[in-house]
Amino acid sequence: MSVPEDRVITVAFLREFLGLPVARPDGVRDLLVIPRPGGTPLSGPWRLALGDWPDEWRSSPSTAPRFLVVLRGLIAPYFVAGIWEIDRQLWGSDAAGDRGLREVPVIQRPHEATSQLAGCEVDTDMTFGWPLPEEHYAFW
Repeated sequence: MSVPEDRVITVAFLREFLGLPVARPDGVRDLLVIPRPGGTPLSGPWRLALGDWPDEWRSSPSTAPRFLVVLRGLIAPYFVAGIWEIDRQLWGSDAAGDRGLREVPVIQRPHEATSQLAGCEVDTDMTFGWPLPEEHYAFW
């Protein structure tokens, strides 16, 4: 699968490129998407207000996010900044820490798709509407 010449991709294209079903199955949250405000380094750890989901995902890894997709910008147009694979077996391993900020257990090196998709515009009408940065996430 090759990247479109105009470098504009859809969420369905991104999912298929990463080897996921084009549409997200019910009960599965396999792509966790966060914005990266301009100038913020692309490094973890990423801590998000995920509540009890990491504990649920630990008990049922097949429903957990497989990839963290970081987008450049807080509003559209969004551009892919990086993609990290998530170690789904490690969800909830931070349970003894701050329950309001849960760590996304990414594998530290960017996923190989980053080299092909970084800079691509993602054609989506999504918005990050919550007020706090740790609440800025979505599932695709």
